[in-house]
Amino acid sequence: MSEGIPRAVLTEALRAQINGREVLAAVFCTFRFDPGFFEREILPALFDVQLHQDPQIRRVQLEEALRPLAGRVAVYYDPGAIVTGDGTACLDVRRIPVRPRTGYFHPKNAFVLVRDPSTQERSLVVVTGSANLTQVGWWENVECAHLEEIAESGRSRTAPEIQRFLRHLRSMAKNFDTHAALDDIHSVLRTVQPIVHRTTSGRMHPHFLFNGRRGAQSLVDQLDAVAGQWLRHADLEVLSPYLDDADASVPLETLIDRFQPRKWRVLLPEEGGLVRCRPELYDWVRGRGGEWGRLPKAILARGGKQAALAAHRTVHAKVYRFFTKDWEITLVGSFNLTSPAHSGSGNVESGVLSEVAVDRRPRFWLEAIEEPPPFAQPVGEDDGVDQGYVPLLARYDWASGQAEVLWDGAGESPPIQVYDRGVHVFDVGQLERAVWTALTVDEAAILCERLRETSFLTAVAGDQRGIVLVHETGMAHRPSIPLDLTPADILRYWSMLTAEQRNAYLAAHGEALRGPGEGLPVAAPPDTIFDRFAGIFHGFASLGRAVRVALDEERVEEARFRMFGAKYDSVPVLVEQMANETAGDPLDRYLMVLCAQQLADYVRGNFPAFWASDPAGVSRLEEALSVRAVLREQLIARNDAEMAEFLNWYEPRFVGEAAVVMA
Repeated sequence: MSEGIPRAVLTEALRAQINGREVLAAVFCTFRFDPGFFEREILPALFDVQLHQDPQIRRVQLEEALRPLAGRVAVYYDPGAIVTGDGTACLDVRRIPVRPRTGYFHPKNAFVLVRDPSTQERSLVVVTGSANLTQVGWWENVECAHLEEIAESGRSRTAPEIQRFLRHLRSMAKNFDTHAALDDIHSVLRTVQPIVHRTTSGRMHPHFLFNGRRGAQSLVDQLDAVAGQWLRHADLEVLSPYLDDADASVPLETLIDRFQPRKWRVLLPEEGGLVRCRPELYDWVRGRGGEWGRLPKAILARGGKQAALAAHRTVHAKVYRFFTKDWEITLVGSFNLTSPAHSGSGNVESGVLSEVAVDRRPRFWLEAIEEPPPFAQPVGEDDGVDQGYVPLLARYDWASGQAEVLWDGAGESPPIQVYDRGVHVFDVGQLERAVWTALTVDEAAILCERLRETSFLTAVAGDQRGIVLVHETGMAHRPSIPLDLTPADILRYWSMLTAEQRNAYLAAHGEALRGPGEGLPVAAPPDTIFDRFAGIFHGFASLGRAVRVALDEERVEEARFRMFGAKYDSVPVLVEQMANETAGDPLDRYLMVLCAQQLADYVRGNFPAFWASDPAGVSRLEEALSVRAVLREQLIARNDAEMAEFLNWYEPRFVGEAAVVMA
């Protein structure tokens, strides 16, 4: 390691590792979860697109960027540690609660599957660290992370260990059947040849460690099994913001007794100028021959506008450093220096043990301190979690309109009252444990309306009150974030060839909607009959090709967004506008509906399985297409009897050309 403590911005480090490659799937694990912040500020790191600074336009652009990944971005979180923040969730992200029967779901990981567009080679980018998916985790705290990349069909020591972790993750999320992102990641990991040796040429390979499962070893036993021969009698440094509320630290004592460090130093847990551990524990560490320390002020200092908010950043990193004058082995991850974190079957934790390259003698990061500031009540990372937790899960399917709830607690549930921002929504009677129970049609309709504004509900069961984050599926049918596109706008949008063009168009159109003089002008549509008709044909032909390519490449959800969805640029939305449109030439509207019918007939005939897979979407599209008869009568009424004869001849010939137009 070079001189000094390594420093980087987590978001930028992840973006740099992805390096402009196409993201195919992503799985995130976190204890605390702020879904609004995640969508606004973390999700953009997955995409190599220029996003607008306006939050509303930014989300529209992200909604478009997520379409190829439909259902393949997932966050697994502890439902007792939801952070409502200053926003809600509305994008196509699977939000899956995981609550172990013992302890907490505490790992912090990102598994991002990427593909190089030039070589088509796939790789898995793995981030293992200490940062929760919250604003303080990614922007404010002092955190730590280990980044690694595993190539498809390559060799890796951590790949089989990560596979075991992801299988355990799936088993803990047993209340949910579909885990598309996990499936995609497993498909790559299965091609990787495991490295069975712990070292090569005397250098230790990285090892992915995790616990919180039946039969798992304690953290100290795992460290000993992997690297005990090196770790004994080295110097030891531990950064952990949370310690047991006890007079002595059992995890620390176990570490010291097992590895007999020559010299050891521990981060003093401080917050607001106060020590957050017992005075007896402070004296116990010194009595065992250890030292307390704090990170240098340069690491703790807040920069920019935040400098005035507080003197120091909070240290949330979890790092265990073993080093001699010649080498360093470091564990980075979510393991606090607490008994639940170190136990084999306590919290679910994860970390990476790796040998760090050194070019000079490693030294302690922590500066030793002799006299502590005043002591205060110790705090744990899980403080306040159980007090705000009701084990109720809720999910809503936008495709079917069905809403369901599940009780994940012990035995049957008590009666539950559900609120949205203080307003009573509905009641839930006693629920059988671990069984999804459908809400009534009226309750589902109420939930549907609420989800347009917020994904959070408040559940009250007896004297317990907790936040419930609704799990949403069928996102192609979720009404789009407000963005008013006219039929002409939609056709121009379909006609754009690249994602960059569409992204720029959304930004310009969104700015134009903000008011006169506030945004870039959007080009006016052509007004000659030739340009209008050519634009209609070109727009639908572009859409038809996009749908066909998506289905040929088995990107079914992306095609569903276009053909059956409720987004601003889907076919049903455009056709429904034809029924509500009163201005403009009815001939243009009639021709658009004919093109939509032509596309629908093509998809029905050439992709029958896809057509049959979405009855709700087909029903909505066919109902919208019924406006064709109304528009036809309007054309006949404003012309003479020969128009009816002409349309009788023209319509079947036009619609019958679908195979030619869409090929």
